[in-house]
Amino acid sequence: MSVIKWRESFNIGVDQFDQEHRKILEMINGMFEAIRDQKDKESVVQVCKEVLSYTEYHFANEEKALQEVDYPDLEEQLAEHARLRSEAERYQVLINNDAPKGATDFYLFLREWLIYHILVCDKKYVPYFKETTDLG
Repeated sequence: MSVIKWRESFNIGVDQFDQEHRKILEMINGMFEAIRDQKDKESVVQVCKEVLSYTEYHFANEEKALQEVDYPDLEEQLAEHARLRSEAERYQVLINNDAPKGATDFYLFLREWLIYHILVCDKKYVPYFKETTDLG
């Protein structure tokens, strides 16, 4: 298990979302560090909550922007966001019951999810988004 390093391939070309993705990655890495450094349960739970809170902020921004440009595959993006929310709820229970193990599992899930979400889901909307907005 290791921290995630930002790669140029993670940039989607929409500045606001690239910055938000970087922030999520930094926060996920902070969660890794809390686990690695064997912080107390409250610290681990808190950092997990902060990751989820910021991710919700990002989702709201992304969903609003995609609605404004009438993105044709918005429902698919919303379903992906709902999947993360559902998984996050499940992991919250694990973290509360077994903070180090549950948080480690959550970290591994978020790591894979973030990379997939950026490289597959978000990159799908980039060509359409850039044609219809000046945020790119």
